[in-house]
Amino acid sequence: MVRVHDLVELKDVEGFLSKETFPDWVYSVLREAPFVVVRRAPQMDGIIPVGIRGNHRSQRCASAINMTEMKQCFSPESIKVKEVKTSIDLINIGLIQIQNIMDDFPDLTWGPAGSVGFELVTSYPATHKNSDIDMVIRTNRILEQSVAQKIVELLNVLSINVDALLETNQGAFALAEYATNCEKLILRSSVGPKLVYHPAFQLQS
Repeated sequence: MVRVHDLVELKDVEGFLSKETFPDWVYSVLREAPFVVVRRAPQMDGIIPVGIRGNHRSQRCASAINMTEMKQCFSPESIKVKEVKTSIDLINIGLIQIQNIMDDFPDLTWGPAGSVGFELVTSYPATHKNSDIDMVIRTNRILEQSVAQKIVELLNVLSINVDALLETNQGAFALAEYATNCEKLILRSSVGPKLVYHPAFQLQS
């Protein structure tokens, strides 16, 4: 099963492009790098919601593919950040620093997403000198708030901004928000954002 943030390489890019009418930029981008990213939306009957990213932040296009259209799938946590690099040295240094931090939390899996993850997987130049690192942390359990606070504390002293998401079975939380003492948090679910009680408070009750 594919999950949100996974990068999917298309088996037949021309076949995909012939299914519907896209903005002009989509055709050139996909022909150069035939990859789409799994969106946060319901998956039903083998249909996967995906997004196409262009060269500019304003260039984003939603679509969907059938499972049979996939050639390969790459999850953020499958990216070996010590073996592949982007074109930006500051990002590469930041990735190594994040890996060193997360080595102290072996029960959590993580990986780069967004433009950084895209470039690492595809070698397509998607980053620039002002790019942040989008980071995905996956867990199947309720993460202790103290652990979230420690990770946020360590990430905040890095030389590059890191936007970390905590992905759970129900959806995602912004790690920085999860680390606070807010009673309620925004959960990014497959059907949209929801205001929910802080999961970590269940551990304290």
